[in-house]
Amino acid sequence: MSDEMKELRRRLINDAIGCQEEDDTKTKDGIIIALFEMEHLNQPYFGTDYSQGDGGDD
Repeated sequence: MSDEMKELRRRLINDAIGCQEEDDTKTKDGIIIALFEMEHLNQPYFGTDYSQGDGGDD
């Protein structure tokens, strides 16, 4: 993991802790998902790829 990724991971963890202390569960859950994806970047992605749109944007 690059130094930048390590720093991003550290910041996300700190933000998640802050959200938990502020009872902001939606933001904390999103951060936890981002951390999970960071840890699994070297593995295939099996989720839906929404980045390409649904094809109805003509």
